[in-house]
Amino acid sequence: MSRIILWRHAPTPSNEGGVVQGTVDVELDDAGRERAAWAAEQLAARFRARGVERVRVFSSPLRRALETAGALTALIGGEVVVDEAFSQRSYGIWEGLTWEQIERDWPEEFARREAGLDPRIPGWDGQEAVAARVLAGLERLWDPQVPAVVVTHGSPITLGLLAAIGEPASSLVLGRVPHAACASVLKVESGAWHIEAFGLGAD
Repeated sequence: MSRIILWRHAPTPSNEGGVVQGTVDVELDDAGRERAAWAAEQLAARFRARGVERVRVFSSPLRRALETAGALTALIGGEVVVDEAFSQRSYGIWEGLTWEQIERDWPEEFARREAGLDPRIPGWDGQEAVAARVLAGLERLWDPQVPAVVVTHGSPITLGLLAAIGEPASSLVLGRVPHAACASVLKVESGAWHIEAFGLGAD
């Protein structure tokens, strides 16, 4: 059975330091590349075990995602196709700050974000728009015969999957996929989306 695997990119130095990246184009360091290579081998092994001969690989345009995707195509072949539908949301004026700074200087807006709501800050990409963008990408990429791996970011994964299963974008039912881990989603006979796995490959 085909499926779409939403794979969160490997961690960057900014991730490890608690710095908000959003649209800032940060690349992986050696530790991140090592983590990407390890996770890619786990994915490749699953495809081999299932006898999958062809996998389509897509990626957010940001370098941390492209590098992670490249770790997989280095093992299974093929090319990485950039797809803007799966780019990271903008975190507006919070980009480049640490979460500690944000919690201290914007306590009310930080609390809204933690509660699943959009903070009211300049430049923030609203969750409804992000959810719709990612779901449209999933619908476009779905192929019942050929699986796909999409390397993307935490917010697009969670928001896209919430939209796929009919949950509001503010729902906290799914939580967040860890870096270099993935979620697996597929369409069942009725045409509904089904989340097969969430957080697969997490430590």
